[in-house]
This record gives sequence, C-alpha cells and structure tokens, in this order.
Amino acid sequence: MLSEIGSNFWINPNEELKDLPLGTPEQFGCKGNDFVWLSTGRSAISFAIKTIEERNPQLKKSAVLPPFTCHTVIEPFLNADYEVYHYPINEKLETSADLILQCVKDHDAAVVLFHRYFGFNTVKGSDSLCRELREQNKFSIEDCTQCLYDGKNKSDADFFVGSIRKWQGTPDGGFAVCREGEFQDKPKQPDTPLEQAKIKASYAKYKYLFDHEGEKPAFLQLYREAEDILIAQDGFRSISPTSQKMQSNLDVCFLQNRRRENFQILLLGLADFQDVRPMFDRLNADIVPLYFPILTKDRAALQAHLVQHAIYAPVVWPKAECLGEVCKEAEYLYQHLLCIPIDQRYDKDDMNRVLETINQFCK
Repeated sequence: MLSEIGSNFWINPNEELKDLPLGTPEQFGCKGNDFVWLSTGRSAISFAIKTIEERNPQLKKSAVLPPFTCHTVIEPFLNADYEVYHYPINEKLETSADLILQCVKDHDAAVVLFHRYFGFNTVKGSDSLCRELREQNKFSIEDCTQCLYDGKNKSDADFFVGSIRKWQGTPDGGFAVCREGEFQDKPKQPDTPLEQAKIKASYAKYKYLFDHEGEKPAFLQLYREAEDILIAQDGFRSISPTSQKMQSNLDVCFLQNRRRENFQILLLGLADFQDVRPMFDRLNADIVPLYFPILTKDRAALQAHLVQHAIYAPVVWPKAECLGEVCKEAEYLYQHLLCIPIDQRYDKDDMNRVLETINQFCK
C-alpha cells in the first residue's frame, strides 16, 4: 500500500525499457487512412481543425462541443476563431445522436467534437451521428482520451484525437487520426525542454516516495515548472522519444485489469453510502475506466478530508473560464463531481484505504 494515492505519475529511473516500435493509434481502436503522433491531445485537436479547414476553405467556423469538459478541448476552437456551442447531457453524463444533431441544426455548426466520459459509452448512437454529419457535409471528431483502452473500435468519426498522458507517466504524447486523405506537414521535432522537465519532476517524485530522498515541495515545484513549459508551447511538436519508449513498453493488460479491479472494489464499497454516490453503477466487460467519478454534496470538504489522509482526488474538471452557456445538468456536475484515482499504481489495499477514509467523512 502506497503512502500517497493520486496526483502526478512518477517515473522509475531504475526501470530498463526495451526498444520497441511505437505502432499506430490503431492500438486504441482508432482506425483511419493516416495518423500523426503529437506532443499533446490539445495540439491533436488543433491539428484536426487545421486539416478540416485546409480541405474546406469555405467552412463556417462554428462548432458543437461537450458541455462538461476540459478547457484544453475548448481552447483549440476558440484560438481558431470558432463560435462554440455545447450539446446537452443528462445527470449521468449521457447524450444522444439526436440531441447533438438538434444542437448542430440550431446553430448551423460545421464541426462536432464528442467524447465518452471516463471510459463509459455516454454518447448513444455515435456512429449514426457521424454518418448524418457527413451527409450534411459537416465534420466529426471523437476525442478518445477517456476511453483509450476499452479494447474495441471507436466510432465512425472523421477524425480521432487523444492524449496518452492521462493513463501513465509519459512526459507528453497525443495523436490524431483521419478517416480519409492524409495529414500534411506532420511535425518532426519533439518538445525536448518539456520532455526533460517532466522526467526531472517524475524522477524526483519516485525518489521521494520510494527512496525517501528530497522534499515534497521540491518535486511539486518541478512539476509546476514543467506545466509552465507545456502551457507556453506553440506550434506543433512530435511525441518525445521518452514517451514513445514508455508507451511501447506499457503492459496494457495489467493496466486494464488493475483499473477494473480497483473500480469494482470502490463500486461495491460505496453501494450503501448516502452522501457519496458513484456516477456509474456498473462496469460492463468492455469498459476500462479512467477514474472512479463520484457525486457528493460538499465536494470541497470531502476533497480536503481525503488530502488529510494523503489521497489526492482531482476535480475533473474545474469549470473553464472560456466555457459558454451549458445545460443545468453540466452546471451541477461542475460543482459536485470528484474523481477517485484507480490507476495501475494502486491495489486493493489502497482502494480499501480510500473507502475507510470516505466512511470516516460520512460519519
């Protein structure tokens, strides 16, 4: 059982990685005619937008996006001077092709980006959505970041984008896939300063946790410095050599099984709680969850209680300043949803500690 649960991934400086081919995003079920490995998921969205515009110079710059999402999904469209609107979801994060298409019609939007929340199929009829958009000469982008490892093919979207950094401790890493045609001007150079800064921070955290070397504020400052480099990144960069090697050596089966096991432990343990409710009440066989999302009345108090016990449950996501008008269900989620880390770093003892800590809070 680890002393800390959550927060930034570390990198083990003692682990030897083999020189294996990185492969293509088809490993995530993202099939297409061409692909590009990039530094971030954010730049992958921008690369897809750029490609759509190059192929369609008269495109109306209007897009429909998820109402509950990260600022890194919204900003590429705003930076490209799009008008942005948001489709509706219900209190379980679900939506449908019909609801999204109605939003497209209402705003005469040309591009739709959608994602499946936390690895669950929360977009009903995604294939029919993509086909209908194509028939209208409009374009679909599926952001697969949250469902990378579900082991099945994704939707019938025109473009796929994703980030691999949410699933393991790579310094960077994203991709874009196009259903038809080829990508132009693929970047060749990685962001070496970002790569080096992330490695330095991740090594320092490992040494703090396992070798009892250094101080916690020191490695946290290193992560902040790396994040500043990421925020300042401009243009397009390729995935770094370190991230390529880490991704190609990843034990995917272990990742899938451990995350599912940890999810099931929390799901069973929280079944009878009143003040803390799991967002999803079952785990189908084809789902590999990103987090264990919960709803709670007093999120700030629960999060603070968990921090006191060295459990770092992130708010995924804080409401972005650039967000436009969204449905009331999304507004509620921005105030009440908290995510419990369940990734492959942790085991059943760690999950039982989480349950004990939440139980203390509820009592």
